[in-house]
Formats: sequence, C-alpha cells, structure tokens
Amino acid sequence: MLKLKNSRPLFVGGTRYVFQHPQHANRCVKVLRPDRTGAARKVLRKDFKRYLPERFLDDQLKEIKAYRELLTRASETLWRYVPRYHGTEDTDMGVGIVTQLMRNGDGSWPQNLEQMLVNGKDPALQAGIDEFTEAVGKLRILSRDLLPHNIIAVKEEHGYRVMLVDGIGNAELIPLSTWSGFFARRKTQRKIRRFRQRCELLLPRS
Repeated sequence: MLKLKNSRPLFVGGTRYVFQHPQHANRCVKVLRPDRTGAARKVLRKDFKRYLPERFLDDQLKEIKAYRELLTRASETLWRYVPRYHGTEDTDMGVGIVTQLMRNGDGSWPQNLEQMLVNGKDPALQAGIDEFTEAVGKLRILSRDLLPHNIIAVKEEHGYRVMLVDGIGNAELIPLSTWSGFFARRKTQRKIRRFRQRCELLLPRS
C-alpha cells in the first residue's frame, strides 16, 4: 500500500489530490479528496441521484472504467492526448489512479488552458488546441466535460502538446456513448463545440 497521507500533493484539484508516485518519479497518483467521495457527494445531492448507490457518484471509479475502456483501443497516438495509464494502486487515502506525470521540456510544470488563455491568443498554443480537439473527435475520447482547467499544454521543442488530464470518462447514467460509436461521435462533437466557446470566453477583451 502506498503511503500518501503525510506527503504534500503536487496539485490540488476540485475533485482529487495529485501526488508524485513514491517509487516512480515520472508517474503520479490521483486520489479523491475526502469531500468528493461518492458517499460525501451523495449526502449533498438534492435530486434523484441521492437515491443511487455511492458508486454512481464516485468519479474515481468512473475514470478507472474510462481508462480501462481506452486500453481496449489504446495506441501511441492516444497517449499523446491523454496521460498514459499505469493502472491503480491501493493507498492510505483510497484507490489511486496511476498515470504518466507530465512536465514541460525544461522540467517545469505545465499550465492548464484556463491559466494560459487569459494571456491572449498564442498561435503555437492554438495549433496545439486544434490538434487536440481533432484527436478527441477522431479517437472518441469521452470526457465528463472538456473544461479548460482540466486540460494542460505541455511545452515541447516545436510547440504545445495539449492533453486532457482530468474529467476522463462518461457521465451518462446509461452509457450509450461508451457502447455506441454513433452516440460517442455526437457527444464528443457537442463537447468540442462547448469547449471552444469556453476557451473564447477566457481570452482577454480588447
């Protein structure tokens, strides 16, 4: 079992803590924050979902399921846009999702799009975003939502590698988009349109 409780997380997200893997410097371990577990979320629900089993509200289980589905059709191309999945490990903070830990070419931490777009349009960044959205549609990378703060831009020698690092999976109660290529294509295109709108709203107004 990995001991994480006494370690300082690299990042704190809206749902998870992200730790560097104690045994692999190029991997990270993502665990749910205590206030974002299925049980914690169920208590706060005011709609019909409060009556569902906790597993239906557990984003960790949803992401694990999504990664396992991606593995059935994984390729080097896919791992350009989603951090490579290395399975799960038991930790003292619950089940941990282990993925590749991304850094910029100079070793610094990548920023997310929410942080970067407020500085204005960058042609190199826009090219990376365009490549990413094309890949999301082509590879049918399902996400609960394509939110700019869940998407990072890794600075490489010749531009940016834009990647979805959180929110991977299918939020549908009946996962039609997982079962059907037709529904997956419709859903990804709809999310891409919303993502582009969110990006435009982040740009500074002249």
